Order: sequence, then C-alpha cells, then structure tokens
Amino acid sequence: MDIKGKFKSFIDKQKISLKAPTSPVQNADFVTLDDFEGRTAVTPQVFRKGSALNEHMLTPEAEQAVIDSIEKIYFESENVEVSEHELQKFPEVIDIHFINGTRSRLRKQQAIVSRRVSDLIMQKQGMCSEEMERVTELQKEIIKEVGLCVEGRKKLALGRSQFTSASLGILANYSKRQKIASVIRSLRMIRTLQMTDVQLQSLLKAEDYPGAIQLLLECQKAAATFKHFTCISELSTKLQDTLEGAEEQLDVALAKVASNFNSGNYEKLQTAYGLLGKTQTLMDQLHMHLTSHIHNSAFTIVLGYVELYNTANGGNGSVGGSSYSKLQYSELCKNVNEESFLPCLLDLSRCMWNVLRSYKSIIAWHESDKRSLPRADTPEHCNDSEMENHCRYTKQKLEHGLYRIWQDVQAKVRTFILASDLSHFKFDDFLRILDVINKLIDVGESFCGSRSETLRESIKKQSLNYFRNHHRARMEELHMFLENEGWEPCPVKSTFSIYQLMEFRFLRGRDGVFNKIATPNSSPIKRLGNGTEKIDIFEVYGEESSPFEITSEEAMEEDIMANGDAGRPLNLIDEDSDDDVPDELKGDFVDEQTGEPPQQQHQKRKIDHSKVPIVTNTALTILRLIGKYIQMMRLLQPIAFDVMISLSHLFDYYLYSVFTFFGPSGVQEQELGHLRSPLKRIQDTLIINLEDSPDEPQDHEKVQSPSLSPVVDTTSAESIYGLPVRVVAVESLIFLAHQLEALLPHIEPLIPQQRRTFLHQFYSATVKVTAEIRYHVYSTVAAQVIDYDAIQNRMTSVRWDINDLMSQHSQYVDVLLRQLQVLSMRLEEVSRVSPIPSEAYKALWECIVKKTNQMLLEGFAGARRCTNEGRSLMQLDYQQFLMKLECLTSVRPLPDRHLVETYIKAYYLPEGALEDWIQQNLSDYTPRQLTALVATMTHISKRTRQKVGALIEDGGKKL
Repeated sequence: MDIKGKFKSFIDKQKISLKAPTSPVQNADFVTLDDFEGRTAVTPQVFRKGSALNEHMLTPEAEQAVIDSIEKIYFESENVEVSEHELQKFPEVIDIHFINGTRSRLRKQQAIVSRRVSDLIMQKQGMCSEEMERVTELQKEIIKEVGLCVEGRKKLALGRSQFTSASLGILANYSKRQKIASVIRSLRMIRTLQMTDVQLQSLLKAEDYPGAIQLLLECQKAAATFKHFTCISELSTKLQDTLEGAEEQLDVALAKVASNFNSGNYEKLQTAYGLLGKTQTLMDQLHMHLTSHIHNSAFTIVLGYVELYNTANGGNGSVGGSSYSKLQYSELCKNVNEESFLPCLLDLSRCMWNVLRSYKSIIAWHESDKRSLPRADTPEHCNDSEMENHCRYTKQKLEHGLYRIWQDVQAKVRTFILASDLSHFKFDDFLRILDVINKLIDVGESFCGSRSETLRESIKKQSLNYFRNHHRARMEELHMFLENEGWEPCPVKSTFSIYQLMEFRFLRGRDGVFNKIATPNSSPIKRLGNGTEKIDIFEVYGEESSPFEITSEEAMEEDIMANGDAGRPLNLIDEDSDDDVPDELKGDFVDEQTGEPPQQQHQKRKIDHSKVPIVTNTALTILRLIGKYIQMMRLLQPIAFDVMISLSHLFDYYLYSVFTFFGPSGVQEQELGHLRSPLKRIQDTLIINLEDSPDEPQDHEKVQSPSLSPVVDTTSAESIYGLPVRVVAVESLIFLAHQLEALLPHIEPLIPQQRRTFLHQFYSATVKVTAEIRYHVYSTVAAQVIDYDAIQNRMTSVRWDINDLMSQHSQYVDVLLRQLQVLSMRLEEVSRVSPIPSEAYKALWECIVKKTNQMLLEGFAGARRCTNEGRSLMQLDYQQFLMKLECLTSVRPLPDRHLVETYIKAYYLPEGALEDWIQQNLSDYTPRQLTALVATMTHISKRTRQKVGALIEDGGKKL
C-alpha cells in the first residue's frame, strides 16, 4: 500500500472512531494511532496540545496572515471532503518532511481559527445567556399550550361521544332538502324554457322586439346554466333557431321602417339590435333595404302603369309574347306611353320622396336627444371606447348613405325620362314634367347638397330639342294668327292683368319655394332674393304631404273676359259729361265757305281710356306664350338663354307685322329714327327673304312675312283710313312692350351673367323704343285725313307781294280748320265704337299738326315774291290757325310751331345775320325752302344771295 492509501485508511478510521461513543478518559493521555509502515507512533496528547499552543502564539498580523492563507474550501458550509482535497496535493513521491510540514501548517491554521472562535464566543456569552432565558420562557409557554390542547381534545372527545349521532341526522336531512329544492327550481326553469316559444311569438306579433330579444337572451343564458340536462341541450338548439327567426322578423320590420319611418318602431329596433350587439349590422341592413326599396318601388310603379294602359288599350299585358314583369327597368320604361308618362312620373317622384323623407327622419332621430350615445339597454360588455366607435360608425354610415341613396333615386328617374320621347308632348304637360324634375332636383339639393348633374344633363338636350320644335310651331301659328287677325280689341276686364293668366300665376309665389335648374358650371341661384338662406324642403312639407301633389289651383279657370261690368256695355265714352271740354269748343265752328257758324253744335267727348287695356287676340296669345317661355326659363336654366332668344322672336315678329301692316310704305331708313335698327335686325334675322335662291339652305328660325287680312280696311275714308284697327294694333303692341318691361325683373335673374348683354340690348333697342311706332303709324293716317294738296294749291293762289295789310286772314286757313274740325268730330264718332287712348289721340294730333306745319312751310316757301306786308299776312294766317288749332287739340307744345314761325320771321333778318342763320338751320329746312326764302328777300345784295345759295347747296349735299 502506498502512502496516500495509508493516509486515507487512517482518516477513515478516525471518522469511525469519532462516530462511535467513547467513555470519557480522565487523567490519561489521549493517544493517536498512526500506522506508518507497521510502526505505531504514540504521542502524548498533553504534549501535543502544549506544543500546538506554544507553536501558534503569534502576533495579530501573523495570525491574520495565517487565516488569509486558509483555502476557501475550508469555509464552505456544504459537505466538502477536505481530506480528499489535501491528499490531492501530495506529490507522487512523498517524504516525511512534506507530511510533517503539511500537518504543521494545518494544525497552526486550526489552532488560530479555534482561538478566534473561542474569543468570539466569549464576547457573545452575555447575549447567549439572555437568549437561553428566552428559550426557557418559550419552553414554559409551549408546555402550557400543550396542556390546553390536551384539555380541548378531551372535551371534543366528550362532545363527539354525546352529540354526533343526532347532529349528523339533522345535517343529512337538511342536505337532502336543499338538493330537492334545487331540483324543483331546475324543473321549473325547464318548464319555463319549454313555454318560451309561445311567449316569444306573442311578443314579436305585438312588435315588442326588445322584449322578445331580452327574453331570448335570458333563455339562452339559463340554458347554458342547465346544459347538463339532456332536454336543455336540445332546447338550446331550438332557442338558437328561434333567435334566427326573430332576427329575420327584425329584418322585415326594418325594411318597413326604411320605406315608411316610424320613430317608435325604429327605437324598438335600435334597442333590439343593441341587445344582440348588432347595431352596425342594423345600419348595413338599413341601407340595403333602402336601396332595394328604391329599385323595387320604381319597377313596380312603372310596371303598374305599363300594364294598366296596355290592358286599357286592348293589350294582353305582355310584349313579344312575354310578360312585362320580365323586362329590365330601362326596357320597361320605354313602354310607358305619352298619356301615362306624367302620372307615372308623379307617382315615381312621390315614392322617391317618401324614401328620402324616411332617411331624413332616421338621421334626425339619431341627432335628436343624443340617442346615439350609450343607453340603459346597451350591453354591459360595451365600454366607452366601443360606444364611441359605434356612434362614429353610425354617423359616418348615415352621412355616406345620403349621396349614395340620392344617386340611386336620380338614376331611376333619369332612366325613366330618357326612355321616352318628349318631343310630342303638349307644352303644358312638358312644363309640368320640368316642374316635377325641378322640384326633384331641389329635393336632392336639400337632401344631400347634390347638384343632380345626372338629371340636369338628361333633361337639357331633350328640352332644347323640344323647345326649338315647339317654338317653330308657335311661330308658324303666330304667322297664321296675324294673317287672320281682325285687329279688334279683345274684351278683357278693366282689372285685367297678365298675372291673372294661367301662364303667369307661377310669378305670384306659388312655386317660389323651388329654385330653377342652374347650369352645371354655374352656382345655383338663391331661392329668396333678399339673400336669406333657403328653407329645408323637408321642413316645409309634413309627413303626409309632398311637393309633388297637384294643387287645386291648377284646375281653376281664369276669369279675364269682360261680360258687361255692372250691366253696362264695354264703352269708354261718357256722353253726358262735358266738364273737360274747353270753352272754345263749346262755341260754333266756322263754316268753310261763308265763315258763319253752323246751326248744330258739337261737344267734345270725354274718354276714360285708362280703364281697359287694348289687347288683341294675337297679343293675348303672345302673352300666354311669353308666360310659358318664362316658366321654361325658370324650370330649366341650361336653355334659358335660348328660350329668351325665342321669346324675343315673338315680340319682334309682332312688332314687324304691325309696322308692315300699318306703317308708312316706302319710307326711308333715316326717317325711322330709333326703329330703324330693330326693324332691320328683324328683317335680316327673322324674316325669310323671298328673293333668296331656293337652293340656299334655309334658316329654320326664320318665318315668312305675314300679309294683312283682306277683311281689314285701311283705305276707307269712312273709317279714317283704318284708324280703329291701327289704334288697336299699335296700342296692343305698346301694351305688350310694357308687359315685357314689367317682366324684366323676373327674366333677368334667369339669364346667365355672361349672356345678359343680349337681354339689355333687346330691351333698350327694341322694347323701349316701341312707343315710337305710334308716330309712324298715325303719320300715315295724318297724311290722308287732310287734303294737303288742295290747301297747298289754295296757298299758291294767295298774293304775298301786297302793299297793304288787311285785317282778314286768308281763306285757305278756314278751309284747313274746317277739315280739322270735321276730323275731330269723326274721331269722336269712331271713339264711341272703338276706344282710342289719350296717348293715341295725342300722337295722332301731333302727327297731324306736324304734317300740317310741313305743308304750311311748303306753301310759304312757294311764294315767288313777297313783301313785308305779305310776310305779315303769313304771320296773321298762321296765328289764326294756331288759335283755332289749340281749341281742337290739347297737344302742348304744338310740334314744329317754332319752325314755321322762325321761317316766316327769317325774312326780316339783316344781310349780315342771314349767313349764320342758314348754317344753324340747315338741318331743319329743306334746301328748296331755304332757297325760296332767300329768293324772296329783296333787301340783300346779289353777292350775299350767291354766297348763301352756295352754302345751301353744300349743306344739302352733306345731308
């Protein structure tokens, strides 16, 4: 055995000896047996202890150094084999010195550690004593508690022996009772669950959807609690089927609410879907039902009208052998005939209105009282964040649905309109169609702010084509009316106004709620002219009415014709009153031959021409057309300018016809004044030129020039050369012009801003100068009622070169005045039959006076020789004429009076002032009149005469 093995054997023996109980050895040495190669080393214990103590009496620094040299393995608390550790350090060849050195080192380390531990124990001895005392006290307390436990156990044993049997019996019975009560409750719940189906059907039938859903949910919760029962498991499946059926009924009820909103039912549905946790599903289903209802309702309405009118006309309710119900909506709309188009459009619009109104009511329901916020019926598991998301989803869904639903409505109406040919419709029916579309567009704008471009574009092209064809037909009718017009006044009431005509009633505010259809690229015009915001159309009409109802006003008949006011005939002449007759006219008139007063006196008539407007049947027809055209402009803004042009054609054609029929023929353009430009424009743009080649393309807007009816006599002296018909024609034209001026505030807003130049030119250059036609028409009468040639011949026989001035005026003055007096009486007689307004009288007398003054100027200019006395005679004659003329007419001032007086007095001009006077009056007198004046002036020199003659000749060329 090697040395390592021996040491290990020795160490193991030491361990065994330490474990074995040994008796204390007193007064004897402790002997350690070491076996080294069969030798026994016996060392006295005392000697070894002493040597160890003496060996390790070191300084504190040395002791600390020894302690620091101890390996860490000796300080570990786990079971560490330190002997094995030390043996591992032995070299392969071991001598006694290495062993003794190692042993000495270990002994020294042990001794120093033992002393240090002993010192620490001695330092803590007091604390150890105190702790031992506490341990002793704790031991006493534990002994006391053990005694208490023993006594308690004894008493428990006594109670167990005395009460166990009775208590266990009572507890067993109570437990059995509790189990039986639980079974009874379960049986009752099972019976209640089995009877749920009947109660559910009763609640659903009563439309108590929240109660039904609440009951179903409670039943499902109870079924989940008692699912361990076999019957309850089967019942759960049945409850799930019942819940699905209830959801289907909820969906059916939601479809009804979508088409006809009811706040009570909708609130129940909201609560029911909220209990199911499907509020978002409700909004999706609602929009689906709205879309479905729009499509189905539109198809059903159109199908009903198609089948109704097809059956009424002898059809079999099918097309091509197949049922109409199998057609697509677009194809079905093509089978709507003209008679049923408007009623079908109205029903379709009312149906769409109900859908839109229901949707608006749904939005209002969610906005009012904050109904979209969490309520008591909200599921408990929904937190604030989820409810906020739900409210946001509902709001967004409703807002997005506005435009989508309107697009569906718009598409259905657009398809219906484009499927039919509107060109053959009556104008009133077409206006009604436009009115309906206009209202529908207004509804769309109020519903979602949409401009409804689809509807606008769909109606624009058809309206333009329709109107052009319609206007062409109306112009041809107007041509026929004018050729057959008798130019008699239409017997309208004294209170007649164009607003009494059916065609103008829309201007009285009935349709003021709606806007016109604006052009796609322009902003819509406000409904109210004072800048206030438009009223929501859904607020104007209640739940029972709609903007598409036919009002009773449309069926009313207009009452504009006079039927003998107060039992009197239509007569404007008051024969019993002469309050307004001048005193001069109450006297005798001068006899044209003898100068003596006649035996019969004539009184001036009194005319109240302001009572009844003068209007012909043709003018009344034009007024009606104008009213319809303005309606078209209001209802369809995109073609408003085209309609305005056509409206101007109506007035232009009437103006041109009146001038052609009753105006002067062969008149020079410069003599027409302000009428020259409009008449030329009408001639070039509206009237067909018969001289054009037939091969040239014809302008469809042009019409033939009308011809005066042969029954109208404008050449008879008895009728004062057609004065009554001329008055009726002219005054009706002027009345028409006044009405157009009154309608300008209604027309101008309808014309686009960039196109209003035409409107202003039309009014300024045509309408406002229409009154001038009086002078052109009445001048034709004025040129024939007096025999100007005869009077001028009488003036040529008068000698103007007299030397003595007589007090008597010339005879031609009496002849002229007599003819004027006779004319005045004839005008009175004519006015008894046909009214002549004061404006017409004034214009006629102005024309007569102007024509007479021109004739007198020519007569005075015909004097070859004249003296100062002859010039005075001219003045006497003219003053006599003026004095009597002022008694015959109330025209003031007399036209051209200053021309005649200035011409007579110019004879007395000195030679130096004559040239300036000629230059200033070149435009007022003809060259012949000026030349004749200079020729009779004997007080000027030949040189001046030649100079003035050259000046007159140059001025005539310029003119």
